[in-house]
Amino acid sequence: MFDILKLVGVLALIIVLLRFRWNLGLTLLLAAGAAGLLFGRAPKDLGLDALAATVDATTLRLVGIVLLITFMGEILRSTLQLEGLVRSLRDLFVDRRWLLALIPLLIGLLPMVGGAMFSAPMVEEASQDLNLSRERKTFVNYWFRHACETAFPLYPSLVLAAGLMGVPARDLAVSNWPLLLAALVGGIVFGLLGIRRDHSTDGNRSDRKQTLVLLLKSIWPIALVLVLSLALHLDLLLSLVLTIAALIGAHRLGPRQLWSMLKKMPFDIVPIIVGTMIFQRILNTSGVIEVASRAFSDLGIPVPIVVFAVPLVAGLLTGLAVTAFAIGLPIVLPLCPPDLIGSGYSLLAYAGGYAGLVLSPVHLCLTLSRAYFRASWGGVYRRLVPAAALLLFTVTVVFLLR
Repeated sequence: MFDILKLVGVLALIIVLLRFRWNLGLTLLLAAGAAGLLFGRAPKDLGLDALAATVDATTLRLVGIVLLITFMGEILRSTLQLEGLVRSLRDLFVDRRWLLALIPLLIGLLPMVGGAMFSAPMVEEASQDLNLSRERKTFVNYWFRHACETAFPLYPSLVLAAGLMGVPARDLAVSNWPLLLAALVGGIVFGLLGIRRDHSTDGNRSDRKQTLVLLLKSIWPIALVLVLSLALHLDLLLSLVLTIAALIGAHRLGPRQLWSMLKKMPFDIVPIIVGTMIFQRILNTSGVIEVASRAFSDLGIPVPIVVFAVPLVAGLLTGLAVTAFAIGLPIVLPLCPPDLIGSGYSLLAYAGGYAGLVLSPVHLCLTLSRAYFRASWGGVYRRLVPAAALLLFTVTVVFLLR
């Protein structure tokens, strides 16, 4: 019980500091230090952990990917391709409420850390004249960006979870359909309902052939990233570099134009990424999640609750689905029956990790999306919490029926 109280204290520290508008990177550093000290990690070792996490190849790669994503978005915006994409989709989808969801949903098919920054400018463009709050735009962009993570078999988190469970990724993806359905319904109910129907394009739709041509001219960079990374299995970092190079060549962008775009880059996202990776590393080296997870089991809590709660805690603390499943599943799977999918325990465990992921204040997509739209934490969570509650309700009903 004492270990759980220490864990709750770390979460409370993060929430309080964010409430007082502290920088997220600094907040994570303080929380990581507090967690490490509470769980017996020496100060010298904490410093070495922080240094190792900062220069780690994974951290540098994530920084590169997120910066390249934002730079590509800036090129698309500056060359008006972003405007063309939204305009063509607006002609194809008269009701822009569905367009708001479709954009991040499609972008969400490309698994990437901080991918919400890819769709955020397009959601901003599509929401013009709809009089939406910053918090609603943040929720729509963030929630629909991750809706497909529940059942898209190419997501690293789903592949990892399937491997740990010993089932094919496709089988796990198919069995997760209630979670995908609940995610889509939650996004519609808490993100789209109440938005007035936009009639600005009614009766003014351009010729469909011209619209499709404009769509192809606008969407090819996004399609190229998808083809290179998913179909050809190139590293996402290399795929982004090649796509940006193609964009620069296609638009004949010179050094002055590129420098102007670089000056608009949100470089303040770098300390957020570094802080997140330091926090994750110290949690792992300090054994925080393992100790807290075992404490849940020692309290005599029913197995289904433990199976859901352990990945949930891991997801809340790290904001990373892969980490949530890598740490949480090995602890809870021995408690489950052999037929994980048929019994519903696979859905329960996956839902816990996913709920923790989408609710975590240290999830990069959430923090970057919130920062982009300059939304308040409280306003965003007033939509996130009931949407996550719908997930829990749906999974509970399906589990009890199975």
